Amino acid sequence: MNRLGQRAGRSADEIVRFVRTALDLGVNIIDTAPSYMESESLLGQALEGVPRDSYVLATKFHPVRGDQLPSPEELPRSLERSLRHLRTDYVDALLLHSVEPPWYDQIMERFVPPLRAVRDAGFVRSIGMSDSFERDPEHDAAQRGLATGVFDVLMVGFNVLSPGAVQTVLPLAAQHQAGVMAICVVRSVISNPALLQSIVAGWKADGLLAAGAVPDDAPLDWLLGPDVESLTDAAYKFAAAQPAVSTVMTGTASLEHLEANIRAIEGSPLPPEKVQRLLDLFGPIGRTATHPEFLGHR
Repeated sequence: MNRLGQRAGRSADEIVRFVRTALDLGVNIIDTAPSYMESESLLGQALEGVPRDSYVLATKFHPVRGDQLPSPEELPRSLERSLRHLRTDYVDALLLHSVEPPWYDQIMERFVPPLRAVRDAGFVRSIGMSDSFERDPEHDAAQRGLATGVFDVLMVGFNVLSPGAVQTVLPLAAQHQAGVMAICVVRSVISNPALLQSIVAGWKADGLLAAGAVPDDAPLDWLLGPDVESLTDAAYKFAAAQPAVSTVMTGTASLEHLEANIRAIEGSPLPPEKVQRLLDLFGPIGRTATHPEFLGHR
C-alpha cells in the first residue's frame, strides 16, 4: 500500500477508511516500510481491532543509508520502532530493503545474523529481501540471495516491458520454495501512453527491439481484449500469470483503482500466447522500464 495517499494530502481518517475498505474487498497482505512517511503509524491506527490472523503484514529495514551501512544493532532497533508504530507484537515478514549488487556482500555479512535473530525471537515470522528494480535490471542480487537459501520471501520487480525476472529469478524462487511478492508491475509507465511510447521508441533506436516488433503508436494495445480493458489490467494479469508469484502488490490510494486492480488480478487470465510474446519480445532487452522520477530513489 506504500504511502497510502499521504503525498496527495489524504487525512488520517481517510487513510484509515481506505485500509479498512481494502480489507473488506479481500486484500490480505499489507506491505510498508519506515521510509514510507507515516505509513506504519497510520496502518497501526487502521488495523487496530482487526483480527491479527486475518492479514499478512510486512515491513522493511533499509540496510544502506546514503553511502554507509548502519550497525547490525540498528536492525532490531528499527524493527522495535516498526512494531510500536504498527501496534503489533510481530510482523509476518521483515525484508532487507532494495539490496543493490555493489552492497550485496556487505549487507549479507552484516545483517543476515540479526535478521535471523529477530526471527528466532518470534518478532518476525519470515525474512527476506527486495531487489532494486531501477539499479539492478539483471536481478543479480535477488538471484544471489535466493541461491544462499537464507530467505523465506523475495520482493522482486518486473512488468510487461521488463519481464527478465520471470525467466531468471522466479525459477530460482520456486526451486528454493521462497515466496514471491511481485512489485513495480505498473510503475507509472504502463498507464502513461506518452512515456510508454517513448521507451519503446528508444529501444528500437538502440537496436534492442526490431522496428516492426510492435507498433510505434500504442505499442502494447495488442494486449487488450474482451477481459482486458486497459494496459494496467494487462500488467496485473501478466504478473498474476506467473506460477511462482505468491502475491501481486498494488500501490494506490484510489478506491476506484484498487477495485479495478483486484478485478484484473482475480479475473480471467491473460492468454498464454500473449504472456509468451511479452517474454519473447522484451525479456532479452534487459532494461528497466520505469518512470524517471523513480531513478533517483533508493
